[in-house]
Amino acid sequence: MSDAEAPGDPSALALTTDWPSDAVCVVSLVGALDGTTAPRLADHLREQTAAGCRDLVLDVAGVRFLAAAGVTVLVNAQRNRLGIRGSLHLTGVTGNRPVEKVLALTDVLEVVDVHGDLGALLARLDG
Repeated sequence: MSDAEAPGDPSALALTTDWPSDAVCVVSLVGALDGTTAPRLADHLREQTAAGCRDLVLDVAGVRFLAAAGVTVLVNAQRNRLGIRGSLHLTGVTGNRPVEKVLALTDVLEVVDVHGDLGALLARLDG
């Protein structure tokens, strides 16, 4: 498990990474995903998935603000661009209005794999 801590700034983004199996990387996000924090997330995802990641799970339940730069990172991850690897799966979208609304307005919900339950998703990926 590795952690990338965010400073005390409420507009910052905290990242927590876990590898429940050799092929599955789960990154949990808490805070704002905007023009300031998106490059750090992209770097973190690139570093974490470089060793070989079949499935990249982003838990966005803790994201309270999502800007265009954050959406761009998600789309790049979905398309395996910028060195970010693995099939992208999102959790924590449904019911998280700041995230769900932006992803719906940008039609990103149409192209990403969204799951309501992290545990159920991990069980499926593990099987």
